Amino acid sequence: MSSYSDFATAIQNHLEYHDFKVTFIDSTSEKLKKQIDANFCYPSLKAHLIHTTRKIFLSDTSYKTHLKAQIYNQKLQENIQNILGNNLYDYTLVIRPDLFSLSTLQLLKNHTKTKFVGYQWNGIQRFPKTIPTIDLFDRFFIFDPADLNNPKYSQYHLSAISNFYFDMYQPQAIPHSNFIAYFVGLHVDSRIAALEACANALIQNDVDLNFNIKFRPSEAYKATLYSCKQIHIIPENITFEDNLQHVNMADILVDIINPVHNGLSFRVFEALYYQKKLITNNSQIKNYDFYHPDNILVWEKAEDLQQIADFLAKPLVNIDPEIVQKYSFANWIKNILDDYPLNRYQHNPK
Repeated sequence: MSSYSDFATAIQNHLEYHDFKVTFIDSTSEKLKKQIDANFCYPSLKAHLIHTTRKIFLSDTSYKTHLKAQIYNQKLQENIQNILGNNLYDYTLVIRPDLFSLSTLQLLKNHTKTKFVGYQWNGIQRFPKTIPTIDLFDRFFIFDPADLNNPKYSQYHLSAISNFYFDMYQPQAIPHSNFIAYFVGLHVDSRIAALEACANALIQNDVDLNFNIKFRPSEAYKATLYSCKQIHIIPENITFEDNLQHVNMADILVDIINPVHNGLSFRVFEALYYQKKLITNNSQIKNYDFYHPDNILVWEKAEDLQQIADFLAKPLVNIDPEIVQKYSFANWIKNILDDYPLNRYQHNPK
């Protein structure tokens, strides 16, 4: 999987916590990419001429990017072969298989004894390079119910499973005086209005904000689009450990849907596990067995945010521990690896 965030480390730690011996393979090696950029040379005169012609006459520099991607995939595959050696693994789990070439995925499969499993946690339509990889896997999971029901993907053997919470850590509430609402996310243009509407409604109800937005370098100039001064622009990603501290401190977690998919974010399951109130504009959450209106405020239009005061005044309702446990990492990995029949994806379309 990608190492862009601390999730790769968290997943490895949790696999080891649950008695797996783990070899981690990074599909997004920044070190390798920098080496290729620094030492790049065209593989042939023909390749150089193609790039020059496209650049001059079409203002297109994508051919050079394509060549670098080819070199990257080749080098990555060589590195993976060195890591794997002659070893065979009981299971291989690939998260975001679109980040690997087909030949690299086949190499991984050749070193797998029992189950070769794929998981696309960002929506297939958002990453169409996923589609050619699906048939390589013994089991393939998606987290967006819309993908499962999309006729475009009906020919594929897809299984639906939600995200999860990391169960290695125990909730540890941090004492504080005022109500605190926590949000962290990458900037998405289409989420600005919803995020600011929620922020302003919370401020009007005397809730302290811990709202954090991270920008891609190419979009840093868009920080001025946020008018709410209590929304923080952060220069670096919040680490996994720091995120848990923020969750422990908060009373309310805020989840703003990314319109490119309908799956539930990790924030939803953190709210369930850490027993926090949740405010979200993802109406799909009403179809899950842990939904309770006293715990989760779903807003589909601006007027719904006027219910915040009543929502916060209601005590949190305890959810059946067996339901909570179903969404743990321990149960997730058992289902992913087919240790027992799939029984934890609780989406019930209406």
